[in-house]
This record gives sequence, structure tokens and C-alpha cells, in this order.
Amino acid sequence: MTTDDINKLVKYWLKASEIDLQTARQVYDNTREYVSVLFHIHLSIEKILKALYVSRKKEHAPFSHNLLYIAKKADITLNEKDTKLLIEINEFNIECRYPDDKFSIYKKATSALTGRYLKKSGVFIEWILEILRKES
Repeated sequence: MTTDDINKLVKYWLKASEIDLQTARQVYDNTREYVSVLFHIHLSIEKILKALYVSRKKEHAPFSHNLLYIAKKADITLNEKDTKLLIEINEFNIECRYPDDKFSIYKKATSALTGRYLKKSGVFIEWILEILRKES
């Protein structure tokens, strides 16, 4: 990959992450579709991690939705709090895509819980953006 290709790919993942986070916020602010918010939070974090991966490894990001896997491949050192956050958001992704027969994710995804994850994910994304700014 050329430097130009890498830069374009990083910009692509950054823009896609930004759009998904904006979507999560808009859905949260304007509807009660909290499962959709949790799903878009996952997408946003996945894409920001892929931007960092591409920036560091100079190759295409892994074909995975597993946030911990992507973070590990991108050589991110996560503290316990961030590891826990990514584990929980990974679980939401699976539950949102494949709800159980009782649709328990829809009961779990309250305004308060979703708001907390929206805030935590915003902090995490800002941290990854800061890493990208320092490294570029």
C-alpha cells in the first residue's frame, strides 16, 4: 500500500466512525430505539480502532467485529476499565444482531444504560483520536 492509500483508508475509517457516533447520538436524542444506539456505538468504536490499526500497521484492518481483537492487533494497551467497556460493547453487538427468544436486550437497553454507554464510548473514541493525532 502506498502512503496515499493508507491515508485515504484511515480517513475513510475515521469518517465512518464519526457518522456512526453521530447516528447513535441522534437516535438517542430523538427516539427510544436504544438497541439501535448500542449497535451504532459498537460500529463507531470498531471503525475508530480500524483507523488506528491501518495507521499503525500500514495494511487493511482485520475482518472482524471483535473490538478486543482489533485493539490487540492495533497494539493498544488497554487498562481494566477500557477492557471491560469493550467486552460489554462486544456483547451488545451480538445481542443487537441476534437477540434471544425473549428479546432481553430490548429490556436491558434503557435510556439510562444507553446514555452511560454513549458517554463512555465518546471518551474512548476521543482517546483513540488523540493517539492518532500524536502519531501522525
